[in-house]
Amino acid sequence: MNKLRYVLLVVPFAAAGWLWLGRATPTVRAESTTARPSVLVAPGRIEPVRDPVRLAFEAQGRIAEILVDEGDTVRAGQVLARLDSRLQAARVAAADAGLAQAKARYLLARRGPRAEDVAAARAKADAAAAAAEHRGAEQARSDHLGKVGALATTVVDADDAAARVATAQATAATARYRSLASGTRAEQIAEAQAAIALAQAELDAAKVALDQTVLVAPTDGVILRRTGEVGALVTLMAPAPVVSMADLSQLELRAEIDEVDVASIAVGQAAYATADAFGDRRFPVRVVRLTRELGRKTVRDDDPRARVDTRVLEVIARFDGTPGVGLPLGLRMQLHVGK
Repeated sequence: MNKLRYVLLVVPFAAAGWLWLGRATPTVRAESTTARPSVLVAPGRIEPVRDPVRLAFEAQGRIAEILVDEGDTVRAGQVLARLDSRLQAARVAAADAGLAQAKARYLLARRGPRAEDVAAARAKADAAAAAAEHRGAEQARSDHLGKVGALATTVVDADDAAARVATAQATAATARYRSLASGTRAEQIAEAQAAIALAQAELDAAKVALDQTVLVAPTDGVILRRTGEVGALVTLMAPAPVVSMADLSQLELRAEIDEVDVASIAVGQAAYATADAFGDRRFPVRVVRLTRELGRKTVRDDDPRARVDTRVLEVIARFDGTPGVGLPLGLRMQLHVGK
């Protein structure tokens, strides 16, 4: 009887518990479904549209001057720093002189000999021919006298040698005259042209070496850091940047969306950004790009309840107009996007 009484008491309580759980569960699910916020908030940082660049010299040497400082606005092509370039400048001057010499020799080859030089060569050839004729006559007379015994053999041999020398000199003089009269050979002109090309290449190389001693800004931007100092030695083994710069005329917000909220955001979506430093001010932005790969969270906020082990998708939002100009790089902001 005691056991039957115990069973009769337990059954009503079990039925009541079952009814209470069956009614309470839907209510909890409904509350969890409606508790999701209507605006998606994601932490992010301010970045330039183009990544900052670190500028270093392409040549080794000693820094002679640095013409900019942190925070300066620079234009594309503006000189930022210089190395000691005395050696490079001297090489440019030497190469320039070599080019001028090559050009002068080419002009001389193209124009050929002057008329005065041709006339002088002809006169020398005529004089040499006359001398050879005179020596030939003397040699013939000496030879006749030697045969009759009226002249010593040594004298006859000397006159014969002198006649042959005079003939050879006349032949050489005539050849020089004909060479001048016919002008410069085509091969000599081609050689002079090649010498000009070689000298020009040497000058170009010297100018490139001189240009490498000057550090210029590749684009418009602002100097972020100055890491070089005047007098420091620059080497090519481990090139050290002298300055870093970035174009701050266009800024963007790189935010991180939790994996569970990826379906709530799309390119072209209007949003706004806020920052603790600016209070309730809202900066209008527009989503311009979504990365294609989930990764680890890199932006930390001050909320101790925020999860740090979740996977996130990077979202890039561009400021409408130019309201983002003036915001410091790396400023932490919150991206607000309506779901």
